[in-house]
Amino acid sequence: MTSQTGMTSRRRRGFPQGRAVAPVALVALRDLLGDERCNPTLKRRDLLIEHLHAIQDAHGYLSLVELRAFASYMNLPMAAVYETATFYAHFDVVHDHQAPPPATTIRVCDSLSCQLAGASALQQALEERVDPDGVRIIRAPCMGRCNHAPVAEVGHHHVLYATADGVEAVVDTGHFHPEAIVWQRLTAYQQAGGFQLLAQCRSGQVSVDALSTLL
Repeated sequence: MTSQTGMTSRRRRGFPQGRAVAPVALVALRDLLGDERCNPTLKRRDLLIEHLHAIQDAHGYLSLVELRAFASYMNLPMAAVYETATFYAHFDVVHDHQAPPPATTIRVCDSLSCQLAGASALQQALEERVDPDGVRIIRAPCMGRCNHAPVAEVGHHHVLYATADGVEAVVDTGHFHPEAIVWQRLTAYQQAGGFQLLAQCRSGQVSVDALSTLL
């Protein structure tokens, strides 16, 4: 591009558009996630959400200052990082003019199953009982635990068949981490009869006609 003075100006590549990245935020990010300059695998695109979770868990929210630094860290456009962070309900993006959320967040599932089981009444009861300066209560999309409705989540800890007393008890204990899931291993599943019918069908021991009578 040529200016009015006849001098040719060139766009500088490799610099993020918009507001400048805060060096302090980038240093803090490297302390948290690792130095991407020494380990380029840390910039893999499939780690984007995992890294955002790490930042959210460390600070309780995602500030725009941190997101700008993170975009530079991942070598991604700020728009891509921002769109990802604002898409998922568990990420709290705080703009420059906004105050951070309270330290504790209670999410009440608003799926159909939980609504039928009294989720709205549960949310109202919690709002009347907790201190809004220290605890935030929000509605959240389906948590995938419809058979345990209503469900609430304190931090990352799911409260099944939730009641106001039960949720408050979890808040008081400070146990906000998810419960460990003991998965059944493949060998144990097979020993318990898993895939047995599939093996019989593949070997010809069970025909297609016979299979239809078993279902």
